[in-house]
Parts: sequence; structure tokens; C-alpha cells
Amino acid sequence: MGKKREKSPATGMEVFKTYKQRGEWIELLFMTRAAKRGYVVSKPWGDSARYDVGIEQDGRIRRVQVKGTDCREGKGYHCHLANGNLKEYTVEEVDYLAIYVLPEDVWYVFPAKRLMGQSSVMVSPHDEGSVHARYEEAWKLLDSRKKASMRAVEVADRVPQKRGRTESPTSRKGREKWGTRPAE
Repeated sequence: MGKKREKSPATGMEVFKTYKQRGEWIELLFMTRAAKRGYVVSKPWGDSARYDVGIEQDGRIRRVQVKGTDCREGKGYHCHLANGNLKEYTVEEVDYLAIYVLPEDVWYVFPAKRLMGQSSVMVSPHDEGSVHARYEEAWKLLDSRKKASMRAVEVADRVPQKRGRTESPTSRKGREKWGTRPAE
């Protein structure tokens, strides 16, 4: 950490004395960017939680593990996904992983299940052909309204078709019957 690094023009990244300090700064940056997008953010007290930030929307909290990387490899950046004890995260512990590429000032937002079982990931900012391009600046994945409307579609696919009138999962009666919520 003692090496002097260039500052990001967008963030003014400073040289930090420890990786822990840098990690705390990245968490604050994530919380700031999420709050700017209208999410309610919270931070678990202490260091014992397996996630770094809570994102609350529509009464549901999503657990986000925040990571950062400046480890350049070829055309991309390599990010370790294990915690300090080299223990990988599970979907029971986190819902999303947010990875900040410091030199590029770019965020990747991954559903946790997409990266489970991997100890690291390679991301290539600004490369639309990369395997993870769809997760670059994918803040919309944190939006619970998208999930609510997707649930309605999934339930609609399971509704048995009868002759005559049936309740749609998106109608008031259908929501009561099938347990769906209206999409906003």
C-alpha cells in the first residue's frame, strides 16, 4: 500500500495506509452512490456481519458485500471474492456483491448467486463483449420493484387455465389468491 498510485479523476482516490482503510472508503463510496440513486442504505455495527452494507427498499433489506480492486491483468481487473480469512461468501450471507474498479471509477453489481463458488472474478470495464459486461453499473439489479413484477410473471405462468373467467395474478383478486404484490 505504500506505493504511490495515480488519483482517479472522478473520485480523487488517495493513497491509504492499509487495505482496511481503503475498504472502508470504498464502502462509503458505495453507500454514497446508492443513496444518490434513491436507495436507503445502512451499515451493520462492527465487523462481525458477513455483509458490508444493507440496501432497503419497499421494506426489504438486501445484503451487499462491497469489494474493490486495482489489480490490473491484461485488459481487465482481478478481484478476490473471499473475506480476510479466505472464506468464500454464500447466498445465505449476502444477496449482492458490488465490486469497485478504482482506476476506472466503475462499479459492478452482481447477484450473489452469479459468483458463488468462485474465489475471484475478472472484470473488464468498458468492454461490451466481456462476460460480465451486463453487470457493469447494474444498479437496477438492487431494485425490488423489478423483482415484484418478475414474481407476477412467474406466478402467471403457473396459473392453471380454466374455461371462462379466471383471476389474473396481477388483478386484486388474483393477488389475494396467488400472493403477489402489484408492480410499481
